[in-house]
Amino acid sequence: MRGFSRLGRRDSLERAAENINDVLIVGGGITGAGIAREAALRGFRVVLAERGDFASGTSSRSSKLIHGGVRYLQQGDIALVREAARERAVLRRIAPHLATPARMLLPASRKSSLLKLGAGLWTFERLAGPDEEDRHRSLDRRATLDLEPRLRSGELAGSVTFTEFITSDSRLTLETLQSAAGAGADVISYAEVTRIESDPCGVQVSVRDREGGGDLVIRARCVVNAAGPWFDDVRGLFGGFAGSAGRSASQAESVVQLTRGIHLVVRRERFPVSSIVVLRAPDGRSAFVVPRGEFAYIVTTDTEYVGDPAEPGLCASDVEYLLEAAAATFEDAPTAADIVGTWSGVRPLLRQAGKKPSEISRRDEILTGPGPFVSIAGGKLTTYRRMAERVVDRVREVVGDQPRAADSATAPLAGGSAADQAMAFTAARRLDDPALDSRLWATYGTAAANIVGRIQREPSTAEPVGGLECLTEAEIRHCVENEMVLSLDDLLRRRSHIAMFDTDRSLGAATAAAHCLADCLGWDDERTRTEVEGFIRARAGDLGLARTGTSGGECS
Repeated sequence: MRGFSRLGRRDSLERAAENINDVLIVGGGITGAGIAREAALRGFRVVLAERGDFASGTSSRSSKLIHGGVRYLQQGDIALVREAARERAVLRRIAPHLATPARMLLPASRKSSLLKLGAGLWTFERLAGPDEEDRHRSLDRRATLDLEPRLRSGELAGSVTFTEFITSDSRLTLETLQSAAGAGADVISYAEVTRIESDPCGVQVSVRDREGGGDLVIRARCVVNAAGPWFDDVRGLFGGFAGSAGRSASQAESVVQLTRGIHLVVRRERFPVSSIVVLRAPDGRSAFVVPRGEFAYIVTTDTEYVGDPAEPGLCASDVEYLLEAAAATFEDAPTAADIVGTWSGVRPLLRQAGKKPSEISRRDEILTGPGPFVSIAGGKLTTYRRMAERVVDRVREVVGDQPRAADSATAPLAGGSAADQAMAFTAARRLDDPALDSRLWATYGTAAANIVGRIQREPSTAEPVGGLECLTEAEIRHCVENEMVLSLDDLLRRRSHIAMFDTDRSLGAATAAAHCLADCLGWDDERTRTEVEGFIRARAGDLGLARTGTSGGECS
């Protein structure tokens, strides 16, 4: 695919520098990816520059859920509830392999609470119009314990259940970017914007190729700031421009407030939940446990964070808080010694004075000016496509009429629609290993056909790399050739989630995976060794912090 290999990446960067582009997007997370796809589908000449790997910030470190909007009823944001529900349905159409249904269970300690939860979900369903099989159910105490036998039964009156959807956030970002590239966008990772200046055509942007290709200048008629946690940093590069429409993106105060969410992973055999279960958090913050394959992860969100957004680390009090919430909800809950993986990330929210992080709206805000700039802050994973539509409408106001109409709500992402996937699956030969065959199609959608084909031509590439059943040599080669993997961290944290979900196993496989990457990318021994050492140091550090309770970041 154009632009999605190491060589294609450099070609895209040079092509972007040779042309006058309609729009340059700063940021390759889910927001920037959605904007790039939307703008490219509408026929604009699009460049996206990401300073690191795609989705290397917030967009690979979410709770990996496509929320339907139930939680936003508490904030009274009816419009956001409706939008989230609609957009979840869109995602199920355009990328069904990235929206896996899962039951969410909300335990209630009193019958009055059970009635209140049921009423809230009835209201949600009136607004969202879910399919019949996704509607909520009210369960009594016995039925609840049949589903989740380890729930503490002492104060349990019953529960309500409804359907949420689990995703791979980094793959959703990646497939959106691949779709943008397929529509003509130049999409470039490890390309850092260092300077923005006025130009007769609009803007000239200095971009540093962090893969050693030097500095280039890219000209565009409009720049979109979709930098997420780095929003204010990019906004600071706008300083030489005067004049704006509406609220200015060059105001001196910080627009974004960062909150940190941490995730603790244990083996499912140690925490055998079958549902996403909301935990009894002592202060009412959102906390829940999510089953995923052989793992379950415990989640908290919304603690204010000040520090480096690239690696926010763990806070000892947050780890303790999560484990205590699990112990308050379940018998024989896991302890710190049971943790096998972790990840943490920051969410960029619009700063609202006097409000706690959990009280701040998840709505996005689009800022205009100064000059030919459009900026977006806030928002949420579920509604990224609709956010992109609104941003590109603003871009159109800056650059003029769009070349063509498009409907991003119906165009499938790179992995194909359900019909596309069924056709590709039927046409492909089955692998001798049914479990591997099934996992590849569930992970990659229609792109699995390429990996399956390679395995059939070269059976040795089906062997697990470093003993990892979830990663084969054929997949690594596919990721290098079609997913722009440029580092060991790209591979093990974002194309595969093994470093997040099973850190010890990823550490053990790091050397084997790095040697496979070295063969594909032409690394010498020193580069290979540096990749392995850096990966092990960072990931082992995070896991050690979780297990020992030592803080790796500032606690609020």
